[in-house]
Amino acid sequence: MAPALKAFESYLKSAPGHKTSMAAYTACPAQAFLLYLCDAYDAYTHCLNKFTKKADGSYNKDSEDSLRHIACAILATSMGHFETYQKSIFAGLVERSGALQSFDLGKFLKQADQRNGQITISPERLLAFRTLAAPVGLVLADSLGAWHSPSRVNGYIKALGLKQDMFTRAEIEDLQVLWQLRHSIVHTGAWLTRPDASKVKRLSTFAERPIVFGDMFVNAMARRFHRIVKCANGRLLADAIADLGPAPAATLKTDFTTFLAVASPKSTWL
Repeated sequence: MAPALKAFESYLKSAPGHKTSMAAYTACPAQAFLLYLCDAYDAYTHCLNKFTKKADGSYNKDSEDSLRHIACAILATSMGHFETYQKSIFAGLVERSGALQSFDLGKFLKQADQRNGQITISPERLLAFRTLAAPVGLVLADSLGAWHSPSRVNGYIKALGLKQDMFTRAEIEDLQVLWQLRHSIVHTGAWLTRPDASKVKRLSTFAERPIVFGDMFVNAMARRFHRIVKCANGRLLADAIADLGPAPAATLKTDFTTFLAVASPKSTWL
């Protein structure tokens, strides 16, 4: 008699030592995201150091195959964390928008969503917070789409009344590459199809190829994200502080500064 199959959810386990949480993203999005990146990088480096190599120092086939799977998984998860970082930044700024002099509710609703100024919030999403204090900013962030589009994210931030883009053109180009690779890993089995490759100019010559990263990719991605996040948060903080008025209360400045702070276990990467 075959043994009874365990339900998939029964394999979920508590992780009291887990380093990131939604509470951490709510308090300081950049710090939570960069903490995950450093943890993922350390895990990948552990694999690089421990996996079997040939006599000439190169990895054997089993090691190469394993590293490919791990690197693809880390990219996919990293982009999920980056989306959470973006949403948390937006949500936190919405919560603090009452202090921003340039915030205009009518303009915000019109610019944040293009459907005649209407942001649709499902009753199910609101009811999920019953008996709790619903975080308005997070509910709004979850109701918006296109978080995989850096240009749209820039629009969401500017809808709050801030002047600078969150991401520069060069950062947008880098993010478009990463988002497309993530899409192909998740949706087409880590195969870069011709239609998908054609969506991003820098990937056009890689059509009809499997996604295989070199050993230094995870390092490069983690370091690049450190730079992107540091610069993005710096722009947002400067704009937000300037928009508090000529003599803002010290508590307001401290709140924005704490929320938009950038810290990492690997401080030299900043």
